[in-house]
Amino acid sequence: MSASKDAISLNEAQRKVVSITDGPVLVVAGAGTGKTRVIVERIIRLITEGVEPSAILALTFTEKAAGEMLDRVSDASLSAGVNTTIATFNGFGHELLESYGGEYGLSALKLLGDTGQLVFLREHLDTFELDYYSPVSNPHGQLKMLADYVSLLKQQLILPAEYRHYADALPESDDAERLDKQKHTELANFYESYLKLCREEQVIDYDDQIYLTIEMLRARPNVLRVLQSRYKYLLVDEFQDTNPMQSVLIELLAGTQQNIMVVGDDDQSIYGWRGATLANILDFRTHYSNTQEITLTENYRSTQSILDSAYRLIQGNNPHRLEVVNKLDKHLHANVAGGSEPQIQHFVTYDAELSWVAEDIKQRLAAGEPASSIAVLARRNQGVQKMHEVLELRDIPHAVIGLGSDIYAQPAVRQLLEALKAIADPLDNMALFHCLSGPLFAIDIRELARISAGAQRAHQSLVDAIKESGSTELVEALERIEQWRANTNEQSVGTVAYNVITDSGWKQRLYHANADDIAVFTEIQAISKLFKTMKEFERIANVPSIQNYVGNLPALQAAGSGFDDPSLQISDTLVNVLSVHRAKGLEWNTVYIIDCTEGSFPLRSHGLTRKLPPELQANRSEADEHMAEERRLMYVASTRAKHELLLSYSDRHSSAGALRKPSRFISELIGHNLSLAVRDDNTGFSLETFSPNPNVMPVGPPETMLRNDRLFLSVSQIETWLRCPQDFYYRYVLAMPLPPAPQLAYGTLIHGVIERLHSNRQSGQTIPSLESITQEVLEGMPKTGYQSKRSRERAQAQAKRTITAIYERFSQDTLPIETELPFNIELSDMPLTIRGRIDAVYALGSSVEIRDFKTGTSVTTEKQAKNRATGSSQLTLYALAWNEIHGELPGLLSLDFVETGYIGSVKKQAKSLETLRGNLRIMTEQLQTNVFPFGTDHRNCQHPVE
Repeated sequence: MSASKDAISLNEAQRKVVSITDGPVLVVAGAGTGKTRVIVERIIRLITEGVEPSAILALTFTEKAAGEMLDRVSDASLSAGVNTTIATFNGFGHELLESYGGEYGLSALKLLGDTGQLVFLREHLDTFELDYYSPVSNPHGQLKMLADYVSLLKQQLILPAEYRHYADALPESDDAERLDKQKHTELANFYESYLKLCREEQVIDYDDQIYLTIEMLRARPNVLRVLQSRYKYLLVDEFQDTNPMQSVLIELLAGTQQNIMVVGDDDQSIYGWRGATLANILDFRTHYSNTQEITLTENYRSTQSILDSAYRLIQGNNPHRLEVVNKLDKHLHANVAGGSEPQIQHFVTYDAELSWVAEDIKQRLAAGEPASSIAVLARRNQGVQKMHEVLELRDIPHAVIGLGSDIYAQPAVRQLLEALKAIADPLDNMALFHCLSGPLFAIDIRELARISAGAQRAHQSLVDAIKESGSTELVEALERIEQWRANTNEQSVGTVAYNVITDSGWKQRLYHANADDIAVFTEIQAISKLFKTMKEFERIANVPSIQNYVGNLPALQAAGSGFDDPSLQISDTLVNVLSVHRAKGLEWNTVYIIDCTEGSFPLRSHGLTRKLPPELQANRSEADEHMAEERRLMYVASTRAKHELLLSYSDRHSSAGALRKPSRFISELIGHNLSLAVRDDNTGFSLETFSPNPNVMPVGPPETMLRNDRLFLSVSQIETWLRCPQDFYYRYVLAMPLPPAPQLAYGTLIHGVIERLHSNRQSGQTIPSLESITQEVLEGMPKTGYQSKRSRERAQAQAKRTITAIYERFSQDTLPIETELPFNIELSDMPLTIRGRIDAVYALGSSVEIRDFKTGTSVTTEKQAKNRATGSSQLTLYALAWNEIHGELPGLLSLDFVETGYIGSVKKQAKSLETLRGNLRIMTEQLQTNVFPFGTDHRNCQHPVE
């Protein structure tokens, strides 16, 4: 492997970081100094000098960050990218539990997502015997609060016994103290009961992915020793955002070798409300003796005037900063020349302030400044909304990031839920009214309102009133609802919901309307996320019926659920409007920070109810206090600007509002007392008097697929495109809900059985018994999605036959040389990276055979198997991947239909790869320009076909 080309252009401090081989290293990387780059370059350098890629572990916080690191390491060497572990904290913890959980009595664990956790809590509500947090006062909102509190306890690694000891020791000399003691005693009981229930039912929540891993490693030092021996080099990104739990996991893995490098910036720690503590980075040298410390101060983003202002601001957090604690110089130095001082604008009213921002942006755009180089940042989401409304009024094209993130607040989701309520409860008149007047039936609201009012006056049900009205349209709608209701006894809520949006034609109408209205696209994304939460509900709930779901719905709605909306991602063509938290890690030429007043930025501290008692927060630092974090937020906001930084504030939010003081951060930034003339720019309009039109914009592949003009696609995604680009759009861009498909989960389980038999035999381990494997598969099969109870029973019977046949065959069949082989190939002649996983590779003389295992019973002859293999674009993609990695074509490519025993094989020639490359080039060009033509073969398509 050759060193990365980028390593040549590293500055002196970066080269020093990359060159260090052993021992603990603390890299203090200021804003815009290239922290991710030094991590990647150090990984490449270690491998270049002979370190096995599998001995390196890099941890970060988001799948996106982990993916970008993996891509850059893979660019230098494909084998390094495949064998180096680059993962999120939670993802890595989950992998360890799956691999070693059996050593600690943890096996076949089910992960509770946010929805699943609330359903789990609600179904065991009586077990917790709540009184102080009685569900009578607030039966739904309390569950989310209790779940969040348990999360904080786990993040601090507080054991139930420790919390109980704290509660028992509390005084109770008066009513206030007695209530406080009751509260904490009840929380201690809840915490202990929750953990016990999770262990009994073999479920884990997100925090358990690390919490239980730590518990296991402490109880099984033999497992810990294996991991310490394997991972000889640890690298941690964004270390300032770690919580105590994550820090302990790192400490355990580092062991006595302590070959650990952490990269972070205490001045950019803005997630204290999520459990992060600055104590981890401030005390790093105390925990790891002989730490080498390097500070990166060469900034490649902002002008010196912006950096100087930000530096003046952050001094307000002294002495609880690394610069003071470790006696460093963190004053950043600009790599770019020029730049003006930050500007401060003062207005009489908030309306005038936002109006000036809009007009200034309009002038910049007219002068030729690219819209994507401009951003408006606000401390609160209310500010983002207000700025959005003003820009809409002025017809300034812009993207809003992060608003309306609760799926339950989306109109389309509310309409679908009303329909489900009406189906579940025939006596729910209000739900029926909303269902009939909504997009499912679009019945004339005036006629429906007249009938409904008459029903209320007569104390009559709406159903009876409709039947007596003589309205054919309404009666037919009732009959359709009754058809949906008739099937609920055997169908899950997800199946019923899918039937509703499909049978009514609503799904097809949304599909056609989204091309012209971005708001429709957003609604589709929300519906798609709702179906995902339903799927999790079905996995966790004892009875996944529509009635049980409606019963759980208030708790789910009270907790809320966010969704990733590609239309709200950072735009590379429009002005961006977003909150400061969402701006971290991003940059723009011109940045506006609005509403810089006391109470808005900094935001007032209201004392969160989910805070842990100070006595239990062993790792809490004074640097974590509220005002210090608010100042770091302003530091992050300011350092997003590359060339121009403009801050604004106003005396009043409304004409009758109280007088507001300018933010203390303004004078800290500009370095002198604030004394500015008030701008007389009030245009006289009121933001409350208009309703903005929806913003229409083209929608293309989501950010997970298209980054920096390069496509990142899986083999299955490419297969879908090659068959029908419009189906690709339907599945992966719109993410439209698809019909329940238990066969997909079943196929994954069967693949897992084959992989397990292969890996046990290859490692010399005893293979599990047929009975135990059969039991695990049957328990793992989906409970829902079947047409009837009988069809589920037939599927289980087929599974037993298949597992028996597979067990007999793969317990003694020829072993492959590779199983579950991942690949990640970057094509040099087009901006496309392909990811996939090959089921098995077998030796074939001097060559190899690539084999993909298929479930299903439709292939019953050798000819059918051969035809499927000949026409398989999946096998051609595998041939391309093998050729890219090894420089030669595989000798044979096969589809192995394990349920019927037939194998179809084909040889691929170089001409086949050239044809495929041509199709991939067309696909890449069309995806980059948001072109999604219809294919010619729609037999496997999910999109509506007219």
